[in-house]
Amino acid sequence: MLGPFGLLVLADHSLSEQTAVYFYVGRAADGNIQTFFCHDELRSSKANDIVKRVVGSIVPVLDGENLSLRILVDHSIVESFAQGGRRCITSRVYPTEAIYGAARLFLFNNATRAHVTATTIKIWQMNSAFIQPYSDKFLSI
Repeated sequence: MLGPFGLLVLADHSLSEQTAVYFYVGRAADGNIQTFFCHDELRSSKANDIVKRVVGSIVPVLDGENLSLRILVDHSIVESFAQGGRRCITSRVYPTEAIYGAARLFLFNNATRAHVTATTIKIWQMNSAFIQPYSDKFLSI
């Protein structure tokens, strides 16, 4: 067993709210190694009137290939792509504490006897879209 290890997104400072996006490596019944890619929404919100679940899938990883992960976060949407998009997971979460400037990102490694190294992390923050109401003066025929 190796993991889980990954990122906590839309997390507040005390980690009372967090959405875990992670890999977990284990052995299948036939003894071969399998890599799982998951979202854990169970602590994504303090609200109790929403569905919170753990979703995941086996993701193919080629021999000698590094694990890769791209995560897009937009207010209440967490969309993740493992291994260049071989597996994708989208979660709708409703944080009550981890919003706006209080939202944090953490790396984590719960592997018991292994070291996991993040070799590259890139973070971008996008500006808000400026959306104007529709006006027929912009329509040209």
